[in-house]
Amino acid sequence: MIGIGGTFWSVRHVYLSDKPVRIPEASVTSEAAAVTPGATSAPPPTQTSTVVRERLDTMKKAARAHERTGAEFTAEDINALIAANRKSRGMAFVRIDGNVGQVQFSIPLERFRNAYGLGDRYLNATVTVAAPPGTNANNVQLSEVTINGHSFPSDLLDRQLLGQSLRSYLIKYANQYGVTDGEIRDGKVILYTSGQ
Repeated sequence: MIGIGGTFWSVRHVYLSDKPVRIPEASVTSEAAAVTPGATSAPPPTQTSTVVRERLDTMKKAARAHERTGAEFTAEDINALIAANRKSRGMAFVRIDGNVGQVQFSIPLERFRNAYGLGDRYLNATVTVAAPPGTNANNVQLSEVTINGHSFPSDLLDRQLLGQSLRSYLIKYANQYGVTDGEIRDGKVILYTSGQ
């Protein structure tokens, strides 16, 4: 019983935080950056997210029609999607440097139904991934994981979180859009459908 209590204490106080970390805001294109008179900040990058959403929908249609296609997404594109989604806004930010992607996030655990007494805590993390050509949701590997300032094993995708592995969520969303493989190259995430 002491071991379970110690593990719970460790998770609660070492790997989780009682405060969120500041997540950078998605930048807006100069066209959309004009502040509305009387407003205190620029509007969300909805124009960019609409164009990116159209690319995702085109990819989904191609997958249903069994057509091979690809779509490229910059960090700005991905951040616009995050900012446009009320469930993820302010909780994640993506950077892409050459062939390496990095995601910084701060997730309030109160958003999960079964937070196991951790609903007042935040999962603050930075994850780095390099995805060479041919990478898919089943084999993508994280190269560096930092949770609340502590290094964490890079097999994080295969660990259970509230009943399921994180990889299972990744596979679910890849399947939703018909994504079979992808890569990170030249500052972009490039996703493909199989055409089968």
